[in-house]
Amino acid sequence: MRMACIFLLVVGVAWAMFSILAGIAGPPVSWLLVLLYWGSALIGPVVLVVGSSIVLRGGSGRSGIILVSIGCLIFNGYILCSTVVGVQRQPLEAPPPYKILVLLIFIMGLTDLAGIKVLRQLVRSRSNTH
Repeated sequence: MRMACIFLLVVGVAWAMFSILAGIAGPPVSWLLVLLYWGSALIGPVVLVVGSSIVLRGGSGRSGIILVSIGCLIFNGYILCSTVVGVQRQPLEAPPPYKILVLLIFIMGLTDLAGIKVLRQLVRSRSNTH
């Protein structure tokens, strides 16, 4: 379970770094739009990092696994939307980077497996104590 949590933590940090680097653009139009953009872009990685950190520290298992599950769901939605948009091709446009899209889907699958492993371990530990 420890390796699964560390993997989720690394995925969350990498996702946050990618979101920060991808979001750098021109000057802000308004502070409200900037806050909405960064809030929506970073909510998934923050939830995944906080949830896996709680589980790693051995804190409240229920809140940690709920946060990990929500983070994995948001990550799935993000990857699937990015993949669908990336595969669509316009006329006279270069072919999409299929290898990168396949890699993203593979990482999404590994993240789901890690989330399921954490969930199973916590459910087993809860059932053994009661």
